[in-house]
This record gives sequence, structure tokens and C-alpha cells, in this order.
Amino acid sequence: MKALRVRAALALGAIVCVGVGGTYAYWSDSVPVSGVTITSGTLDLKVNNADSITNYSGLNLTNMVPGNSTAAVLTVQNAGNVPLTYYADGSATGPLGAALVVKITGDTSVTGSGSSATCAGTALANSGTSFSSNLIGSSANPRTLAAGASESICVQATLPSTASSSLQGTTTNIALTFNANQVQ
Repeated sequence: MKALRVRAALALGAIVCVGVGGTYAYWSDSVPVSGVTITSGTLDLKVNNADSITNYSGLNLTNMVPGNSTAAVLTVQNAGNVPLTYYADGSATGPLGAALVVKITGDTSVTGSGSSATCAGTALANSGTSFSSNLIGSSANPRTLAAGASESICVQATLPSTASSSLQGTTTNIALTFNANQVQ
């Protein structure tokens, strides 16, 4: 009888093991997401439709005397597809450059010609009066251009009627540097 009890216990153990030993499956699923495209924008400042202007002659004037002025219009353009801010610094060499009085306006054309060329409008806010840093806006207070937009800048240089006789026969070289940053 003892052997019968052992067999019954073993048989019962086998049944219990079969009930416990089943497989349990977890359901799962996945969803792929594709087709996402990210494209960066472009920041592209141009002046007179160019990335660089060498030998610009729009402001050239020979035989300037006290009271004379020269002026030229530049077109500043955002050729990119993101808004930008810009400012321009100027520089002029020698004592003649330091003596010139500068006026920057938003005029689209020059008034007069030759040694009487001027920018007729009022000076732009935050524009300088000499060919130096912060000539048009500044890094702290730049001008803004929307993507694809442009604006005209009229630059006038005048030799004051009170200019010193020591400036006779002198020459200056003028450079403008336009700087752009993305709008943040």
C-alpha cells in the first residue's frame, strides 16, 4: 500500500506540474513612423545682388572741395529663406576720411549729381555720421529683413565747408562691411 501511495503522489505531482508548466505569451505590436524630413534654412545677405563687391565706384569723387558731397544707393537684400538682422560698419583711411560727414537714409535714389549728389531723406535711426563702427545699426540694435525682402540705403559723404586747408590733395579709401545674423 505504501507503494501505491507513492505512485499516487507521483502521479498527482505530474498533473500539478503539467498545470503549472504552461506557456504564457505577451501580446506585442509595433508601429513604424517614417517619411520625416527636416531641412535647414539659408541665411544669405547680399548687397547690390552680390556676395562681395570689389572696386565699388558709386561714391567716387575727384577734386572734392569743402561743401561738396557724393552719394550712392546700395540695395541690401535677404536672399535667404529665413529672416535676418543686419548692421554695417564703415572705415575710411587718413585725415580726409576722418573729416567726412556721413548721412545714411532710406532713399531709393540720389538727388543731384557729381559733387552735389545727396541723399534727400532724413537719416535712419541708429545710423552713424562717420565711416566707423555702427554706421548702419549695430550688433546690439540691428536692422531686420524678412526672407526675400530688400531695402535701399542711400550713403552720402560730405566734406564740411569748414574743412581744414591741410586736407588739400589728400585721398581716402572707404570700406563698408555688412554683417548678418539669423533672427532669434
